[in-house]
Formats: sequence, structure tokens, C-alpha cells
Amino acid sequence: MNKRRTQARVAIATTMLATPDAQLWGYELSKNSRVGPGSMYPFLSELLEAGYLTDGWDTNRETGERTRRYYRLTDHGKAYLSSFVSAAPAASRARAAATSARPKLANP
Repeated sequence: MNKRRTQARVAIATTMLATPDAQLWGYELSKNSRVGPGSMYPFLSELLEAGYLTDGWDTNRETGERTRRYYRLTDHGKAYLSSFVSAAPAASRARAAATSARPKLANP
């Protein structure tokens, strides 16, 4: 797993840790962390592959089609992201904390 602590990865981790037991959708996570999908989804894929996240799909009740993917931290994921953020440079942590403090989107 790539352990680079970029500002984007720290922002995603901080946003996820703000509600560690929540089910998060990619769009919601992108908006709340202020990180674009090109940076976010590769990181989420790495976390999934390492077992730090679980995922699933919401489905449209009428058509049965998968509509959006959600992510949830595992217990190992919570511990990993906590240490990941703690080891990040102080400036990155401060920017990520400011980002995660912005109002959250309501879950539809």
C-alpha cells in the first residue's frame, strides 16, 4: 500500500475519522474532504484492498440497479487511518482538520 501522506490523503482520512462508524458515499466523501475523485478513488481502492474499508452498493428499489457505492471503515481501518493522520506533517493535519470542520452533507 502506498503510504504517502499527501494533503489529499490526509484530508480524506480526517474526513472519514470524523464519523468513523458512518456509511460514506464517494460523492459525499469527495465534497466533505474537498478532494477530487482522481485523488480520492485510488486511495479508497488501496484501503479496500488492504482490508481497511468495506464497501457495498445502494440499489434502486424499483429497478434493482446499483445506484451508488458506499464505504465503511473497519476496526483495523480506524486504527490505520488514526496512525496515518498522526504521522502526517503538522501543516497537512491542520489543513485537513479545517476541511473536515465544514458542514456535512445530509445523507439522502
